[in-house]
Amino acid sequence: MAKVEARRALPPYIPFKTFQGFIEKLKDTAVPERVDTSLLKSYSGSIGRQIVAALKFLKLLDDNNFATQELPRIVKAYGTPEWQDTFADILGMSYSEVLSDLNLDVATFGQLQDRFKAWGAEGQVLQKCISFYLAATINVGWTISPHVANRERTRSDRTTRTRSKRGLPGVSEGRDSDPISENTSGSVKFLFPIPDKTTASISLPSDLATEDWVMIDTMIRAYIARKDKKQE
Repeated sequence: MAKVEARRALPPYIPFKTFQGFIEKLKDTAVPERVDTSLLKSYSGSIGRQIVAALKFLKLLDDNNFATQELPRIVKAYGTPEWQDTFADILGMSYSEVLSDLNLDVATFGQLQDRFKAWGAEGQVLQKCISFYLAATINVGWTISPHVANRERTRSDRTTRTRSKRGLPGVSEGRDSDPISENTSGSVKFLFPIPDKTTASISLPSDLATEDWVMIDTMIRAYIARKDKKQE
């Protein structure tokens, strides 16, 4: 009987800001011996699982979800001048097999994509894997090929335009001011012109996943329903 090869763990595909937020949470509290569901109760089930998978790929957790010596090391470095060098070491080691000898200073987006595909990433997960990696490389100060950086910027712009065309409430095209704008901090600001009232605005992270948008929609609907009930 042929031996079945174990499936390799995918590189992280959560939003990089979610990963940073988790590290920051540990910085503000304490580094646990083990990362389990009780520690991840503030996240949805899928995001919690993705956080654990990311920590394992980065060698911050072992196979049994216990912290390795690297987890307290990067938590201690977070928010300090040592962060970039510390996280860069972990990043380089973790992705060494995925990217092999790929020269990120001159690589094309297609070359980068091929490496992640060969590792097993497909479809939307493939793009999310690449987005996490690129965000991480920028975070530690590594240079990225302009062929990759320009491609990622174009994709981000296209995503923003698509969201606008989907018809967000109160948003219409052709206005003098852009109703959807992205700033350098990585957040997107949505403007909602309301007749006879001041313009409403919402600022959200630009790297929200589909489940995040669903959660936000649910929360807003719940708020409206509660407000209506109070006015009855």
